[in-house]
Amino acid sequence: MASVMSLCNPARVVASFARRVPSTRALSLSAREAPPHTRAQPQVTSTFPPKKPASTKPPPSSSFSSSSSSSSNSPDDEDKKKKPLQKPRNEAIRHRFVRLVNPETGALDPPTDIKEILARVDRKRQYLELVTETPEPIVKFINVKDMYNRDKAKHVQQQLGRAPEEKEVQLTWGVDAGDLAYKLRKARSELKDGNRVSLVFAPKKGQARPTPEEQTKMVDEALRLLEDVGRERKEREVRKEIVALFLEGLRGKQVHELKWAYTGDESWTGLKGALNALRGGGRVDVVFSLPPPPKAARRDPALKEKVVDPDVVKERFIKAIHQLTELGREWKIRDSRKTSVVVHLEPKEPDTP
Repeated sequence: MASVMSLCNPARVVASFARRVPSTRALSLSAREAPPHTRAQPQVTSTFPPKKPASTKPPPSSSFSSSSSSSSNSPDDEDKKKKPLQKPRNEAIRHRFVRLVNPETGALDPPTDIKEILARVDRKRQYLELVTETPEPIVKFINVKDMYNRDKAKHVQQQLGRAPEEKEVQLTWGVDAGDLAYKLRKARSELKDGNRVSLVFAPKKGQARPTPEEQTKMVDEALRLLEDVGRERKEREVRKEIVALFLEGLRGKQVHELKWAYTGDESWTGLKGALNALRGGGRVDVVFSLPPPPKAARRDPALKEKVVDPDVVKERFIKAIHQLTELGREWKIRDSRKTSVVVHLEPKEPDTP
């Protein structure tokens, strides 16, 4: 009975329970006062499988980005970026020891300090240029006179070796007389200049379509108007209502180089040949190779015997132009350079005074 009464006493039950179970308030306070990194984290179990670690491989790139990146980083592009506009000269050569191409024998001298070689450079007549860096740095003396003649010869060669161009002139079947005359003048000019011309006749929306007989008559008339300067170089092409004529000039354009005549009766060597070409009826490009002016001799004393006063050159040039324009006319603006002048001439028309 006593034991039953003791169990029914609330105070005794609480005291007995407190001795066996720690205080809930004490637990909450200890957990709150503990440092954050020492607090126990709740264990959460998941029914999902663990995630796989992220891959360390870079994401695949698209074909565009890969192609662009590969092309931008290609060795050829890098070489182009690194390649200088011209070879290093004089103090721009960064090698301390170099081998010089002997100007007399053409053989390579032993490795020498660059400062010793630069001290031998005649700055008014020449400069030192780095020829190559592999397998060892090699330098060479370059004469200003040689560069002058090289540039001059290159320009003349470009004029002499220019290939004929292909020009296209388009016409519609309903073209009016004024537009037709303008287009044929353009074709005539190209044929005289030695270029090839393609005359293309095609229909235009909104214009009346001529009959096949009328088309043939129109094409033949255009060819007749150009027969004095051009001819068909291959068979015509006919596709539905489009007809193409392929023409070439009867006389190819000639190029004549005129050099300064230091001796003899001629003022310019080659002038007679240019005059005869104009008499032959074709277009002529006359290239005047100008002699060096007096200031060139100050840079290179070897040119002293070749220099000519600019006033004398101008006088002879005007005289030669007067002789040429008696037979022809300048149809294009002159191409003037430091070392040459190109004059574009064509024969005068019979009715031209």
